Amino acid sequence: MPIAVPIIHLNGAYLPEPEARLSPFDLGLQFGDGVYEVVSAWKGLLFQLEAHLDRLEDGLHATRIETGLSRQDWRSIVAGTARANELTDASVKIIVTRGLLPAGTTDPRAARPTVIAFATPYGHIGTPEQRAHGIRLMIGHQRGMAPDTLDPRYKHISRLQYQLARIEALAAGYDDVVWLSAQGLVEEAPRSNVFLVKKGRLRTPAAGVLHGITHRTFCELAAELDVPLDVGDVTPYDLFTADEVFTCSTSGAALPVRETAGRPVLGAVPGPVTSALNQLYWTKREAGWHGTPL
Repeated sequence: MPIAVPIIHLNGAYLPEPEARLSPFDLGLQFGDGVYEVVSAWKGLLFQLEAHLDRLEDGLHATRIETGLSRQDWRSIVAGTARANELTDASVKIIVTRGLLPAGTTDPRAARPTVIAFATPYGHIGTPEQRAHGIRLMIGHQRGMAPDTLDPRYKHISRLQYQLARIEALAAGYDDVVWLSAQGLVEEAPRSNVFLVKKGRLRTPAAGVLHGITHRTFCELAAELDVPLDVGDVTPYDLFTADEVFTCSTSGAALPVRETAGRPVLGAVPGPVTSALNQLYWTKREAGWHGTPL
């Protein structure tokens, strides 16, 4: 059970939530200037911790945010935040903003970064009903951010595009949304990557997507199950005519899709490939695969 008052890590201190205060002048609040990462723990084991920290450190380097923290510091923050909240099944979110500027300058290079971490009980994106029978997936009207504007590999905190897409989908009666590139190719969903299965072959988009850790994990599991995998262009037509469609994320692994833009998925929901991948994922996680003890 989570503790009554969540404990937040803020710039090296562990504070009760009411005391963890952020300045309104923080550049993360003013401009969405920062990056984040989410690591899940299950039965006291952090999953793929080093891969998540690789992505976090890459993002910090690419955005030129220098925290001065070592890899061991990040490990301690993730594990320490879960432990401080007495959680063994948890989602730990790290947010690093560019922080506060010293008085008298507007040069963002002079800012002092803000490091935040908090933990919540592990939760699935989908409800039990959705995990059992699938979700309705919308194809959104917004287009994904072109790599020559902002590379999708930045796991940045400016998520307005994602929120607007989700709001549009929910308002239209859908459960989630995927968007397309400027060329009309399927990219990703706000909180997950997308897979489809056609005639036993697994397919997933290559370009315009965040390099999801769980996405990469499912590609590894496909190889273990001898499921052929194609990473390349995916069109809406491919989703409309797929035998299986599912999304995957850190929060809950595979989530089956039963309908895309009004077209029912042609095969069973969840389909045999989706079910086999998800079962193997959880079997291996239960056994400690890629796990780092809290």
